[in-house]
Amino acid sequence: MTKADFSNGVAFVAGGSGGIGAAIVEAFAGAGSDVVFTYHRNKAAAEKVKQSAGKSDRVIETRQLALQDNLATAQCLAQARQQYGRIHSVVYAAGPRIPVNFTGQLTYAEWKDTFENDTHACFSLVHSALPLLQEQGGGSICAITTTQASRHLPMSVLSSAPKAAVESMLQVVARENGRYGIRANSIRSGWLAGGQLEDGMEGQLEDKMLEKIARQVPLGTLGRPADIADAVVFLASDKARYINGVNLAVDGGWCL
Repeated sequence: MTKADFSNGVAFVAGGSGGIGAAIVEAFAGAGSDVVFTYHRNKAAAEKVKQSAGKSDRVIETRQLALQDNLATAQCLAQARQQYGRIHSVVYAAGPRIPVNFTGQLTYAEWKDTFENDTHACFSLVHSALPLLQEQGGGSICAITTTQASRHLPMSVLSSAPKAAVESMLQVVARENGRYGIRANSIRSGWLAGGQLEDGMEGQLEDKMLEKIARQVPLGTLGRPADIADAVVFLASDKARYINGVNLAVDGGWCL
């Protein structure tokens, strides 16, 4: 990756204060891109990411944003476009805490809230970004999803179903907008030693379960947020100029 790949414009990362999002912000900065990233409530975490990524010679900025607010999302993107002249990459790395339970034992409120704060939030971002990317003549859109969209597990429907909808949406976006130079792809994240697994999904998964998962991965280990970030930066770069509408699994072979 050369720094010249991202010398024109800015990367816009939604959800840059979390484990995967933070790694994406740092990866773009390391590849020579200025970055604007959003956070929802955790300002302290966002400031920590900004300081860490800011060790590069790139400009790193934070924005507080609730993606479900379509008007605020559109305004935030428009401001970034006006300030930097171009948004070369739009990345969805946000998402809510995922309830882990059997489908029949989930509440309707949990189902509705997860889609609202994940699938609908991603639609808000993409819907707001498309007119800007069309006007400027192209750009990359990438969403972080999950390999559980292809390898289903008990008690994981609120991990797989909202992300499957995101993947379907982006493939339609890729089909509709390739003529504008817009590429839309997804990264299917495997099991990571970081992100939501850092605290066992807030205590919903025990250490023994994580060890069992790691043994099921052909490479024999959990991944890292940086593995996902590297794939995002690759898909945003000119080296992936002919990759469009794919769901790229970064999971050590777990989905096999």
